[in-house]
Amino acid sequence: MANKKAIITLAIGEQYLQMWENLCQANWQKYAAQHGFDVICIDRWLDTSKRAKTRSPAWQKCLILSQEFSKKYERIIWVDSDVLINPTSPCITLNVPPEKVGAVDAAATPSPDLVRLALERLYDFWDDPNMYRELETREYYTRYGLFPAFDQMVRTGVLVMSPAHHRELLEKAYYNEEERKDDMRYISHELLKADCVHWIDGRFDPVWLILKALHYPFLLEKQVKSDKITEKLKQKLMRSENANQKNLIKICLNAAFRNNYFMHFAGCVDEMSLVEYI
Repeated sequence: MANKKAIITLAIGEQYLQMWENLCQANWQKYAAQHGFDVICIDRWLDTSKRAKTRSPAWQKCLILSQEFSKKYERIIWVDSDVLINPTSPCITLNVPPEKVGAVDAAATPSPDLVRLALERLYDFWDDPNMYRELETREYYTRYGLFPAFDQMVRTGVLVMSPAHHRELLEKAYYNEEERKDDMRYISHELLKADCVHWIDGRFDPVWLILKALHYPFLLEKQVKSDKITEKLKQKLMRSENANQKNLIKICLNAAFRNNYFMHFAGCVDEMSLVEYI
């Protein structure tokens, strides 16, 4: 009997495709086999227009429900290609009504106050005077002219969808938006306006960078390099510090991975290979 559910991602370009094949493919297929999903990786632009290529490839997720292969599926799970899955995780479609889009609330995972704390730490770490410190969820919309504003924020890295119910809504988000390049901001606004979001457990799409800032802020500390030591000794110390830092990241990351269902590595793709429990 053919599967009626599929996990779909997009990996355009040899670098991204190889990363997904090397780090994610077997991991996803293990989870898919347990819960009756097909796994599909799209390695081409669904919209090949010049207009499409001026925007992030992430926008292409809005078009997957209108593809010919989508017609045979009742549920489609969009997963960004920089996500790993804990093999012990439950089925993500459980308790998500077919007419709703299942998603994690990025503004409340693990809680609004803790999300704000993590963002404050990250802004301090990045220390970029030109970066706008976007801490208020409603401002996330109004600053870009999106009204009404909401207290929730759909994280679009993992979405539970239905071709029968959500194709037109996603196509509207894709084709009606001309100016803004931020797909998550606009897609979140469209889904919330349509009142079609079902909030799922935050463990289905935690962002490792947020967890790192929140629970392991010492991993964000910058190295202090003295000018009073020789260049040769400085390089030796840096290699030692880097090795110790990598080992510490590995320990913390694997602890966090075991406590979640999925793990999103946006901004930290170079650390995906440190996960052992896949």
